[in-house]
Amino acid sequence: MTSLASLLDKVSDDRVSGSSEIYSELLDGLQKALAQKPKVGEWKDFSEGLSKVKRSMAPLQNVAGSIRVLLNAQIPDEQFNGFVKGFLTDLREREAKAPENIARNLAGAYRPSKVVTVSYSGTVLGALDSLPDDVEVSVAESLPMGEGVTTCRRLLEKGRRASLFRDSMIPCEVQKADIVLVGADGVCPEGVVNKVGTMSLALAAREFGKPFVVLCSTSKLIPVLEMDAMESESVLENARIRETVFELTPLELVTAVITDEGVMSGPEIKKRLLKDRGNMKVTECQSC
Repeated sequence: MTSLASLLDKVSDDRVSGSSEIYSELLDGLQKALAQKPKVGEWKDFSEGLSKVKRSMAPLQNVAGSIRVLLNAQIPDEQFNGFVKGFLTDLREREAKAPENIARNLAGAYRPSKVVTVSYSGTVLGALDSLPDDVEVSVAESLPMGEGVTTCRRLLEKGRRASLFRDSMIPCEVQKADIVLVGADGVCPEGVVNKVGTMSLALAAREFGKPFVVLCSTSKLIPVLEMDAMESESVLENARIRETVFELTPLELVTAVITDEGVMSGPEIKKRLLKDRGNMKVTECQSC
């Protein structure tokens, strides 16, 4: 098995890490793979495979798309790895700086006393560190996968004031909070792709007049994203139980999207991404 094939399996099998962590894992793996000078055919197989795994994670799809653009440019085999190294270096530098920039932008825009969040997001955890130690954080348990438990535990380990609450209590918790902060697997014109519970938080925030803020690096912004809800169905005591892992929250419900580049409203981000979509070539997107 080639290094690229092994990396693809590793990324595909990771069901614990947040999207930012998986993205960093991908970039590190690609850097190591370059040392083995993969053939163009290997890059083609890798980009096709990457576009089919974790389809809701925009950073992975952006990387697959960048490789696809290089393939379509018909770059000579002996030069191809050099071009990959160029765009990979840029991505790694931007991603390394993103957490600090996002945290600074959050601290400059909001001064909450109580925050509500959902699921697990390395970006959100990092940004919370930029807020005063006495800020209270309430975390939804985030079923069906329960990542909220991990988030709450990480916060408590850092000495933060954190508590876990049942997903059914989302409206009550939002009503008592100053702000709702969530991460994102991807942000496209149709909305924010994130774990189930995000939409409930957004609707509750609108109902009670609270800011609903998405924290993500620019690597999460993408003009076209194929939604993969990861739906399943099981039977318990003759009753069918339906579960969904991901959902799409419309940008109209988003007060602000805070990235490493700055702060934009949901409608502003939508306008930007629709413009990017209009400028895309057919060869740059498998879903268009």
